[in-house]
Amino acid sequence: MPLTVRHYLFPPEGEPLRISRRLAEGLISGNDAIPDFAGTPQRVLSAVIDNDEGQPQEIIRTTGGIWHFDHEGRIVDSLQESFFQTMQNVERRESRDSGKVVALAPKIGRKRHAEKFRWEPGPADIEKVIADIWPKKGVKRLKEVKGVAPRRPPLTWKARRALDGASVHFFKISMALSGLSEPGLKGLAFEARERSTHQDDDTFLYRAVAEMTERQHEILRRRRTGKGVWYAVVNVTRWDDDQHGTMIAEHAERCDGQAAAVAAARRLLARNAEKFSANTTVEVSIVTDLEREADETDDPGAAASHGL
Repeated sequence: MPLTVRHYLFPPEGEPLRISRRLAEGLISGNDAIPDFAGTPQRVLSAVIDNDEGQPQEIIRTTGGIWHFDHEGRIVDSLQESFFQTMQNVERRESRDSGKVVALAPKIGRKRHAEKFRWEPGPADIEKVIADIWPKKGVKRLKEVKGVAPRRPPLTWKARRALDGASVHFFKISMALSGLSEPGLKGLAFEARERSTHQDDDTFLYRAVAEMTERQHEILRRRRTGKGVWYAVVNVTRWDDDQHGTMIAEHAERCDGQAAAVAAARRLLARNAEKFSANTTVEVSIVTDLEREADETDDPGAAASHGL
């Protein structure tokens, strides 16, 4: 029978709030937020449920976590921190089991992690969740907390196939632009804008090419001059035995200019150097805000694997 997970937020005052699956996935992927809880830690009860033909049959287990919302009402940074601390505790435990002396670090690390990211739901808390999953006749269910991301319209199989077919050669555009100089990009963008004024089926395609070209031209200009908004970025990646990497933490700092980004990158690297180990790498880079925005769009789920 398929298992599903339902999340409930327990604010300091009032009744618990139900978190829809769509909102939970959006929070974990970084695509959604709850501004009402910005800047606060909130207790969340997660219930793993066994289902039969779409109907809940049994609660397999419940766990209590603390989600730390940032100033925008997002939890990605908190999830990354929790996941990284968990991995550190695992490494310390493995070192202890292998006979190495690690003092009290594992026990202290687990205690601090539990104090910040865990809570123990009581019987009354679980009863409220049960009453929401199997509501009695005439009893209202718990209210649903709202995020900010717009609801996605359904994508039919035929529509998805059409989109996949239309976009199969998109990569060739980026490849063609990547080999051009600043003057070449400037001329191409102008020509594409000119062609977009023709009233035919290719008008919007030429306009899109022009926008992509102008973006690539601006990236090259930023790299040449060092001006504009830059980011210093440090990625911490854990590698398994098959050399499959999972990014467990990312730290970024917004800077005014390339030189400031280089200085910030050095600080971030020094601050995170202790996270480097035999199976954990620490990589540093500097990118423009244009490249940073593209990376976040391409990989919105960097913090999704945190067991929530």
